[in-house]
This record gives sequence, C-alpha cells and structure tokens, in this order.
Amino acid sequence: MRVSYVLPDPASYGDWGEFETDLACLRRAGYDAVELQIPDPALFDEPRVRYSLEAAGHSLCAFQTGSTYATRGNCLSTADDGVRRRTIDLLKSFVDLAARWGSTIVFGSLQGRLTDEPDRAAAAFRIRTAIDEVGRYATRSGVTLAFEPVQHGEVGFHNTIAEVAELVRELDLPGVRMMIDTFHMNIEERDMFAPLPAIRDILVHVHLSETNRDVLGTTHWPTARLLDELQRIGYAGYCSVGVYNTRRTRAECIEQCMAELRRCGLSPRAG
Repeated sequence: MRVSYVLPDPASYGDWGEFETDLACLRRAGYDAVELQIPDPALFDEPRVRYSLEAAGHSLCAFQTGSTYATRGNCLSTADDGVRRRTIDLLKSFVDLAARWGSTIVFGSLQGRLTDEPDRAAAAFRIRTAIDEVGRYATRSGVTLAFEPVQHGEVGFHNTIAEVAELVRELDLPGVRMMIDTFHMNIEERDMFAPLPAIRDILVHVHLSETNRDVLGTTHWPTARLLDELQRIGYAGYCSVGVYNTRRTRAECIEQCMAELRRCGLSPRAG
C-alpha cells in the first residue's frame, strides 16, 4: 500500500511558497503522493502544480470533486436539468484532468441531499443515469471514478459500502469503481470490516480519517486493524490521509499522522 495526504486547493493558500512548504514536509515525512481538493479543473493551474510536485518528488494520486456542491450548488439528484447537466459536464472535465495526471477521481458529495430531491427513487435514477454517462466517458479515457459512500448527514444517497457496491456492479464499467472512508464507515457500517472481502475486486482508493476528523490516533478508530484487513484482501492502492478538523498546524498533522501509521505497522518510503 502507498500513502498520500489530502491538501486543499493550491489556489487557496496565502502564497505559493506555503503550498511548496507543505509538499516538502510531506516528502520528509515519507508520504508517496498528494491528493488535492479542487473546485473546478478550469481554474486549476496545472503547469505550476506539476512543476512544484515534480520538484518535491511527489505524484498526484487523486482529485476530490465534492466542494462545488456547497459552493456552487452542483448536484446530480436535483430535478433541475440545467444543474444536473452542469454537474455532469464538470465531472467530465475532471475526467479530462485526471487523464493528464494518471489520477483517480473521488466522487460522492455531488449526489446531493434529500433536500435536493426527497423522492429517493427519482434521485437514484438521476444519479445512476449521470454516473453511467460519466463512467462511460471515464472508461474511454482510461480514468477511474472512485465512488465514495458518504454518511447520511452529508449526502442523502448511497451512504453504505453495500449500496455503493451494488450500483458499481450494476453499472459494470471499468471506469467506475469504489472507495471507502473510515470517517463515514464509523457512522454507517454496523461491522467496519465484514464488507471488505466482498469489494476487494472493485476497491481502488481509501481515505484514512479519524472519527473526529483530527489527526490519526486521537480517537478510537482501529487504524492498525484496517491496514491489516486491507493487506489481507490484497489491496495495493493508495491510503490517503485526511485531517479536516484540527487546531494543529498542517506540518504537525502531516508528521503526527505518519508517526501513527508507522506505529500501526505501515512502512512508507523513507523521507
């Protein structure tokens, strides 16, 4: 398994030097790659990011897509045809971006909430139709869309591993696979580890996040056992660390999360 760390949109930093400082910190700590949260590929400064990543010796393993639900209202479950079309086109632009980087696309939040469409059957049909279109486009482009089960407080549909796995298998597209996130698993899954063997063939990405969204090791989440289970089912993709709720500096988060991963038996590259 390889280890990456989720960083915010490079454009959100106070200056570019801060972004490159984080990349250098990740390198010293021993991470293999970076995952980025960006709102729109059209606003992404590819040449500058590529230069900075290459200088730091990092690859870019994944792009997160969900931030535009809250900031721009992009959504796939809504009855508004224009919003759905805009969201599908945005996801296709992520496919084009990911193809240039050899990266995975993280998808989940853009499904929307029950407030966007209270009729679950109507929402499910719209989401399936949209993902089928984007998934076919991704398949032709050699890109993988990693469908994430997101807890019910954030997303209205496909909250569990079983629900996402069922849709992924229904679509049966090489460009649509699934991922897991430990934060969401802790809320939605009765047994955190029982579903993993059944999805070994479609699992392409993992998010490691504590139950309080702070650094790894601060609550009860059994990271060591999860890593053991992933190894047991033969998972060889990225485990991407996400810290979203903390008072620590990013450097402290980067270092403390890696220290916890090493304590749990993971052996990333030397920094």
